[in-house]
Amino acid sequence: MRRFAAVFMAMIGAAACGPLIMTRPADVDAGGFDCVSSTLQRLGYMITDGDRSLGFVRAERTRGLLRETDVLVVNYIVAGTVDDESNDTIQVRVSDPSGRGPSNEGVSDAEHLLDRCGEL
Repeated sequence: MRRFAAVFMAMIGAAACGPLIMTRPADVDAGGFDCVSSTLQRLGYMITDGDRSLGFVRAERTRGLLRETDVLVVNYIVAGTVDDESNDTIQVRVSDPSGRGPSNEGVSDAEHLLDRCGEL
């Protein structure tokens, strides 16, 4: 059911031509940041920016004959720093710089990253 909801939200996000943001509980201290970096590289993304102390990574991948670009920005949010969250959270923002909205591949990559690097 959770997959269906993610796909449904991806279709809504693509229709709106804006970024799609997905979140999951995470454990920042359990190596989540290293997991994100290695998973992005394994998926073929090039890390273009990031700061371990701030808990974010920006990566992009160009694909297809039309040279479309997927951009994933991953943030780790430590419990209590935003909206009094009681758990650490991993957030992935999927976008396309052309403004067409996130691709199906980008959304699938974000789901894979969340599944792999969420609650470690």
